[in-house]
Amino acid sequence: MSRREGRRAGSRDVGRAALGSLIWLLVWVGAVLAAAGLWIRAAFGVVSVDQLQMNLIGAETGGAAIVWRGVIWVGVVPTLVVGVLIVLVHLSRRSLRDASLLGAGAPRVSRVIAGVLACALPIAALSVGGALFGGAVQVRDYARSVASGLDLGDYAVAPELEGGEPRNLILVYLESVEDAMADDTRFEEDMLAPVSAATADWERLDALTQAPGGGWTMAGVVATQCGIPLRSATAATGSQILNQVGEQPGRYLPGATCLGDVLQEQGYRNVFLGGADATFAAKERFLREHGYDEVRDLRTWRDQGEPESAMRDWGLGDRRLLELAADEAAELHRSGDPFNLTVLTLDTHEPAVAPEGCDMNTREPMTAITRCSMTEVAGFVEALDAEGILDDTAVVVMGDHLKQVASWASFHDELGPLADADASLAPGQTPERTIFNRVWNPEPLAFAREQIDQLSLYPTLIELAGLRLTDHRAGLGVSAFASEIPDGSALALDADAYDALLRSRSADFYRDLWSG
Repeated sequence: MSRREGRRAGSRDVGRAALGSLIWLLVWVGAVLAAAGLWIRAAFGVVSVDQLQMNLIGAETGGAAIVWRGVIWVGVVPTLVVGVLIVLVHLSRRSLRDASLLGAGAPRVSRVIAGVLACALPIAALSVGGALFGGAVQVRDYARSVASGLDLGDYAVAPELEGGEPRNLILVYLESVEDAMADDTRFEEDMLAPVSAATADWERLDALTQAPGGGWTMAGVVATQCGIPLRSATAATGSQILNQVGEQPGRYLPGATCLGDVLQEQGYRNVFLGGADATFAAKERFLREHGYDEVRDLRTWRDQGEPESAMRDWGLGDRRLLELAADEAAELHRSGDPFNLTVLTLDTHEPAVAPEGCDMNTREPMTAITRCSMTEVAGFVEALDAEGILDDTAVVVMGDHLKQVASWASFHDELGPLADADASLAPGQTPERTIFNRVWNPEPLAFAREQIDQLSLYPTLIELAGLRLTDHRAGLGVSAFASEIPDGSALALDADAYDALLRSRSADFYRDLWSG
């Protein structure tokens, strides 16, 4: 072989090696996408693109078991599978060459088949992986929302006050608690019995429904405290706004007017207590941006020496958290100044970890955990009553969102059929699954509408705080105290149009919200 021919052969070998590396890289990418899609569905159910993006912020701050399981399933497993496949293909190629079925002297049909397989393998891997991942994060819905010509900014309004008498407000968000959990024919027992008994003479909304995209904690908080769906900064398309957001790491929807902003302007002291690390999903950024004077979280509890026995996977357990919340409520009440105390429970978050002192006497661990958490919430309500706080304070106890239905999570078999039934409903129909809620007001109250979504809870909370709203409107919502839907509001649209509006990306609207 001449030197020139040797160089050509060497170049061909390098080209084949590069092509082979590219093929296996694409196969690996497809495998990772497939594994990620399967893991997301198993661990969380179907999620949104925004949820995926925004929960990556501070993902190291809790749920170590979930994080490590994700690393193993999304990183290690597909890498091992592709590695084994590479070895098997290499051994097969060697055997075929030895049998003269592959290589320069092989029949043409064998070479054609090998070429087709080399092209088909990465295409198939990327197609299957992309489909599984895209289905898990609802990429198709995301694409439809981007193409929508609707804009939330045409309907959202900043709250306008018309006076009123400020009243203290306490909000207790119950992690993933919904009305169905009281059904002892579907579950082992009525898990909500303790809190239902403690709030027996309170009011409730018959159907507090989850808005599209509102099925995770920060989305639920933003919906109920700002009256808008939560979108990540990428909803505001264009590099300029994305660069601005990146340069302002302390800002979170600075252009929105939320519950804490409204109450702060009225002289309220806003305090948040949560068991988990508030940096997860940028919760602390949101709270401090929107009028909260104090944010106490896992870091606070560790700094003040709370015992490890009171901790669980994500942070401080509900027993100790609600004891601290009762003390805080009493202190705020004694000050004589108006206040808003917001509490977010923890124990009912997956994975199921037995809280301190909980009698784990059920087949499904989360059943006992939920009952024990509701017992602690009931104790908190009783403490408020004993301190006389209920005499002049409105209290709302509610789920932050519906429980996510995932095959690795608790209650998949019990809630799955209800979720499937709700998925087939037309917009506007009352779903089977609704968010748990109980409402206390020192003065008699009557809701004019018994079915509202998370967005309309925002103006409802403002009015529960004793403040009067123009047209009962705030954000996209209309207060449950409004008997008529105002013209021009989002709720004045028909059900299909309203649903499409809530799912729209509304780039201009979110550009303004994120840039402030």
